[in-house]
Amino acid sequence: MSDSSALQSQKLGHMPIGKLILVMSGPAILSMLVQALYNIVDSIFIGAYDPTNGVLALSYALPMQLLVNAFAIGLAVGTGSLISRLLGEGKREDASLASQTGILLSLIMSATFALIGYFVSEAFVRAYTLGEMASADADMRVVYEMSYKYLSICTCCSFGMMIEIMLNRILQSMGNMTIPMVSQLVGAGTNIILDPIFISVIGLGSIGAAIATVIGQIIAMFIPVIVIFVKRGKWDIDIFFRRGFKLKKNILSGILRVGLPTIVMNSIGSVMYMVANLILNGFSDAAVWSFGVYFKLQSFAFMPVFGLNQGCIPIMGYNYGAGNRQRFDKTFRSAMLIAFCYMFVVMALFHAIPGVLLKLFSVGDNALRMSVGSEALRLCSVCFLPAAFGVIMIAMFNSVGHGIKAMLISLLRQIGILLPLGYVLAKFTPMGLTGFWTAFPIAEALSVLIFIPVAVSTINKIFKQKSFGSDSAEYIREPARA
Repeated sequence: MSDSSALQSQKLGHMPIGKLILVMSGPAILSMLVQALYNIVDSIFIGAYDPTNGVLALSYALPMQLLVNAFAIGLAVGTGSLISRLLGEGKREDASLASQTGILLSLIMSATFALIGYFVSEAFVRAYTLGEMASADADMRVVYEMSYKYLSICTCCSFGMMIEIMLNRILQSMGNMTIPMVSQLVGAGTNIILDPIFISVIGLGSIGAAIATVIGQIIAMFIPVIVIFVKRGKWDIDIFFRRGFKLKKNILSGILRVGLPTIVMNSIGSVMYMVANLILNGFSDAAVWSFGVYFKLQSFAFMPVFGLNQGCIPIMGYNYGAGNRQRFDKTFRSAMLIAFCYMFVVMALFHAIPGVLLKLFSVGDNALRMSVGSEALRLCSVCFLPAAFGVIMIAMFNSVGHGIKAMLISLLRQIGILLPLGYVLAKFTPMGLTGFWTAFPIAEALSVLIFIPVAVSTINKIFKQKSFGSDSAEYIREPARA
């Protein structure tokens, strides 16, 4: 391993925490802000192309897309978390095997979703859109056609996203945040440039949006691939496969121990979105439209905090592996404060200018969509404040290999509390649709209050156990050796 790569890892254990969070999270936050824009570009251009049906079509495709993202992110988080901990413990050979195993899992899931996209996408959208409400709405068949064509292309060609997310997480686990940032910026920029060309200029509509998305993902994938090959031999670990590679049970289980709960945790979002739309179908298409717009816009609140999450997981994971409680705690507290301040600013914007935000999606002169959408943005955005704490707690649990607890936070807030509460308030109280929006901040707040003592107990317990480990002391006294 080169001197530069040794320094890259050792900065996780020695650079001042404030500066380290900025160095590690800054590029990820920037790229996530662009990624947030990337998430809504398709909807903005599709909304301009077909103001009546465009955003609805992408809203109905979103649950399956969230499921694909859940597997891509889950496997990558599990792999990156394990690599960070192994590097903190000085186990570089096992960290290399973790990288190679993670890439293999991503390839397998890419092939799996290609089959799902080809055989299942149309049936999924048909069952989801052509129900009772759809039969009375002549435009819903147009929504169905646009939705399944968009979804099938994105799902069949998800390999670009799968591999890009995995490679970027591997690089982040070694402290390299610049290449993932460039990869995401270039991919998002490509999609933003190609969207109007394929959607409006060529006139492909939702098919054009899907093609632009897939091209952006593939280009984003090639950036870390090329850089890793060009700089082979200069990384902390062997990232790609070597001759004689074999799966090791302990490595695979180490990835899945965090990866599977993360997959479930992100899949919960897909289930929540699907069930929420079924509830909202009972009110109006304006309610479904408004929720789709909110779900896109809220990425401007959550994606940068996820970038902070990405930067802090390697820091906390490394210092947990090295047994350094002081640096671990300071990272955790600092991330909490940063996340809360940022979420407060975004919530204030959602309250101050909901009409401006809604008009990005070509709401036109539809007074009902404007009214319902404004209420949704104002009420749902209150959840940003408790969610700031929840996201950082999830990062902490993942960094120390407690993925089950991270999963339970999301399970509790989105399935255990949000959906039942939202359904009851919407259907059985005078609040109606207002009650559904109000359930979002209540669910976030309750889940955080429940898990704060769990987080404190977990940190105390893991470091108490670490202090009795036979090989922890040397990593507390000095940096991990190359």
